[in-house]
Amino acid sequence: MNRMFAVAWREFVSVVWTRGFLLGVFLPPIMAAVAGFAIMLVKNMEGPRVQGHIVVVDHSGVVGEDAVRRLPDDMAARSREKAEQIKKAAEEASKKLNLPPDQAAQASSMAEMQTKQALPVADVRAQLGAPDEDIEKLKETLRNVVIKARGESAGADPLLAVVVIPKGAIEPGPDGKFGVFDLFVAPKLDIEIQQGIERSVGDAIVDARIAGDARVKAAGLDAKFLRSMLARPNIDAVTITKTGERKSIGELQMLIPVGFMILLMVSVMTTGQYLMTTVVEEKSSRVMEILLSAVSPMQLMTGKIIGHLAVGVLIIGIYGSVGIASLIYFALTQLVTPMTFLLLIGYFVCAAVTMAALMAAIGAAVNELREAQTLMTPVIMITILPWMIWFVIQRAPNSPLATTLSFIPVVSPYVMVLRLGGSEPIPSWQHPVALAISALTSLVVLWGAAKIFRIGILMYGKPPNFKTLLHWVRMA
Repeated sequence: MNRMFAVAWREFVSVVWTRGFLLGVFLPPIMAAVAGFAIMLVKNMEGPRVQGHIVVVDHSGVVGEDAVRRLPDDMAARSREKAEQIKKAAEEASKKLNLPPDQAAQASSMAEMQTKQALPVADVRAQLGAPDEDIEKLKETLRNVVIKARGESAGADPLLAVVVIPKGAIEPGPDGKFGVFDLFVAPKLDIEIQQGIERSVGDAIVDARIAGDARVKAAGLDAKFLRSMLARPNIDAVTITKTGERKSIGELQMLIPVGFMILLMVSVMTTGQYLMTTVVEEKSSRVMEILLSAVSPMQLMTGKIIGHLAVGVLIIGIYGSVGIASLIYFALTQLVTPMTFLLLIGYFVCAAVTMAALMAAIGAAVNELREAQTLMTPVIMITILPWMIWFVIQRAPNSPLATTLSFIPVVSPYVMVLRLGGSEPIPSWQHPVALAISALTSLVVLWGAAKIFRIGILMYGKPPNFKTLLHWVRMA
């Protein structure tokens, strides 16, 4: 027993105290901190500044002047509106997360800063073209326009876009449908500017349609009033819980099972890959023969699995602690209960032991990492199957598909982890059954892996196929 734990400690230390592991575990938060520092460095930067003019060719005779008048103001108003929308979204997110006032103010300030950097500064004017304007000539001008960077086009007034409004855009045809207007833009025109032109001209056309309608005139209504009356109202969703009322966080609820799944897969796959790599390297370098002179094959394999299982527990502990601390900080502890976290640990142990045993068997059966790819492919495919249909499982955790997959060996832990954060509570009897199936699967896989490990660890030459591996299991 002491020798087995000595092997486990050696495996644990050899993985944890490596540059690759330390970088893999701590590099993501470091990158996030660097990104935040970079954002602070560029907080005074502004978005791209676009200068130029727009030509409006109105064949209807009733929209052009209004479109020319409102285009410059609408472009500036659109930037302000977008900024307000982003700021409001940040404030609503702060309320949903129950952020303290200082953090909410910081989030709002950051959103305002990012908006300032991202949204283009439009310095455009609009002019009304003649009804018989040569559209092809204007399009040729657009084709040769080069929109330069901010400061390089000072004093220039390039043509940015041409709007052509047909008569059918105002008057419906025989089928009762209105026509569309054409918009021709210069190459690489900012998408925000283009969308601003589309919206401004579209609003002018709709206002002209409303103003020209006899029924609207008879009722004494105007376009602005009708627009406000038909606008979709905002809602304030509140979730009623046993402990009181709180803001609805339906969007965040969907992220919980995804986070569980990522945490489980990263820890399981990382430990499995490390274990297989060490077994292959020790076998190919003949170090395995020296180790087997001091411990039995079963002690060696069990010690390796325990050591790498401890590595996986460390990974889950680190990232799980960060996740729990974040939930506490943002007052979202109701999303994850202590029982949920305990079940996550239970499913992790079952999945990690199964994966480690499979990887140990594969590592013992081959001589090089290249040879292991063929045997690894079906194992990896089975493991990522729940990830491929995670959205279906999360949206309907008690569906026949999700329930059936919960009791299938090997994939059961991954499916149950996805169902933990689903939109419906899981029947209480399914957790013990799924854990029992997963634990039994781990024991069976360990039994088969031990037989393959005992024979394959000292076998060299041509790598075995699946038929040979089954033969080893029967004869060991």
